[in-house]
Amino acid sequence: MKLVKAPTVIHDTIRLDRAASPEEVGIRTSAVTAFVQKIEELSYRYHSLMIIRHGVVAAEVHRYPFSVDTPHIMYSVSKSVTSCAVGFAVEEGFLDLDTRISDVFPEYLPKDAEECEKFSRITVKHLLTMTSGKAPSVLADKTKGDWIRQFVDAKWYGEPGVDFRYINENIFMLCAMVQRRTGMSVIDFLTPRLFEPLGIEPPYWETDEWGVESGGWGLFLTPESFAKFTLTYHNRGVFNGKQVIPRHWVEESTKTQAETGETGPVGSPGYGYCFWINSDNIYRAAGVFGQIGVSLQKEDLCLVATGGQVHYEEVLAAFYDFAETVTDEPLCADESELLYMKEYLSSRVIDNIPVSTDEETVKDLIDDKVILFRNPIIANMAGFSPSVLNTASVYMTKDRAGGMNRFSFRFFDDFALFQWTEGDEICCVRLGLDGAYRASKVTLAGTSYTIYGAAAWTDPNTLEVWIRPVESIGKKIFTFSFKGKRVTLSTYSEPEIDAMITDTVDSFFAKIKSDKGKNVANKLYRYMRDFAQPVMHGELIEKR
Repeated sequence: MKLVKAPTVIHDTIRLDRAASPEEVGIRTSAVTAFVQKIEELSYRYHSLMIIRHGVVAAEVHRYPFSVDTPHIMYSVSKSVTSCAVGFAVEEGFLDLDTRISDVFPEYLPKDAEECEKFSRITVKHLLTMTSGKAPSVLADKTKGDWIRQFVDAKWYGEPGVDFRYINENIFMLCAMVQRRTGMSVIDFLTPRLFEPLGIEPPYWETDEWGVESGGWGLFLTPESFAKFTLTYHNRGVFNGKQVIPRHWVEESTKTQAETGETGPVGSPGYGYCFWINSDNIYRAAGVFGQIGVSLQKEDLCLVATGGQVHYEEVLAAFYDFAETVTDEPLCADESELLYMKEYLSSRVIDNIPVSTDEETVKDLIDDKVILFRNPIIANMAGFSPSVLNTASVYMTKDRAGGMNRFSFRFFDDFALFQWTEGDEICCVRLGLDGAYRASKVTLAGTSYTIYGAAAWTDPNTLEVWIRPVESIGKKIFTFSFKGKRVTLSTYSEPEIDAMITDTVDSFFAKIKSDKGKNVANKLYRYMRDFAQPVMHGELIEKR
């Protein structure tokens, strides 16, 4: 397969040490190969995996077109990095665990006396441990309004400091408090304290309208950066022999501070300061779709992964099984097994890139023309405006991508130029027509993406376009069907929109047992599915 890579941008000025073989750190090469094969048998869509033991990368795999240097959306791993920022703020006296939101933002106090008293009890510790009692709507539109006001005005689910409920906006409030007290953004605050000591160039983090990092989501880290962060916590705040993060903060953050109610062999019954606690030995930073940094203290072992999978419990179970194979006894590498592992890991790819199965008949008809589609009004109103980005990548952003329209193609021998408008952005990428991706840079909703693109004719009148932004969780497949000047566009998402929506609906209605509740859930599922991937209709016109 032809591998076309985008130019590398340096995000990490310090690299972790790499072992010459897994045996150097007490891991059998055959166990690494078997572990990766196992998770692929599970059809787990990992993008990168790094196994670290005794502070050294024992093995790693990055499925093309992903790499160790590719920034990747972290989702709720962002919470753990926010917690780190809070730790520095506490250490330096800007905040303490008992600091109340009302101490930092008195102008947001509710006017109702009873409401004001209750709100005034929410502290930094309540936010860190997901026990604030506040429950902002998961459907709140982040493109509008004041996120602090949205939190203050949100409904209550309980008393502050009592019950655990996983709320993204708790951690946004921590970022807002850090910025108000320190006078700088969380990125700027963390740069000399965390990023520079770890050799990480300041990463991109989505913000609200006033530049406050979203906190609970929206941070982009490379696998290398994520591995260094995970390893630093694993080593009680030490990196390269230096105490970077205060030891006591790491220890408090990674022990149970709240009970989650989770059970099962890979469940996390405890929650620390934005870390999931499985036991005294195991904890993790975790984000949806398979962003996980797992620490096993007894085995001195870490797993760092990025991915695009709705659920990742089976991978955790496989890793815990793998952990039982490590040893502190001397091991010797088998050269044939080591060579096989290296060849196997270096050949992993995420996509089987399409190749045309038919000769095209409409290429000349559509070349350098414009395709205009009718606006999917209801989908736009529902917050699912069509985008090259996965719905989960844009729903919580202040500058929401979407509004795809006005497409055009220019065909060359082995690639095509694909241009479209999305919101107020005009984007253009290259599409490989020879079974290989082409890499291009675009900016959508203020965020830079590297898009790997390919296209193929699946029948004489149908062109399939693959778009994979590697900083994101998945790919989009756009199928253009041509009939004269009429054009129909259908969309497929990976991860599958059905799986994401079903997970959301099931979680939302998990406690509803009645038939009426189930009917509502089913209707909500169909509504979201139909509008998240609308079939669009349009026509070819001449360029003006």
